[in-house]
Amino acid sequence: MRRGSPVGTTASASLPCAVKQALPDTPVLAYTGVTHETVREVLSVADGCLVGSSLKIAGDTWKAVDREWAADFMRIARGR
Repeated sequence: MRRGSPVGTTASASLPCAVKQALPDTPVLAYTGVTHETVREVLSVADGCLVGSSLKIAGDTWKAVDREWAADFMRIARGR
C-alpha cells in the first residue's frame, strides 16, 4: 500500500498505554513511527499523534507531504 518506506520506527500502543495508566487525566500523544498501519491502534490509547516522514513522498523527511497519502491517513485515523 505504501509508496515508499517511512524513515522512523513502527509505533506501538504499548508505551502510550503505560503512560495513560500512570497518568489517566493527562493527554498523551504518540510522537514517532505512526503509520497507516498503526494509527488506529495508537489512537485507541493515545489522545493524538504527531506524524512526519510517513506522510512524505517515499517516506523521505526532506520531500513534500504526499497530499493523497495524507488524506488516506486521515480517513484511516478517523475510522472511515
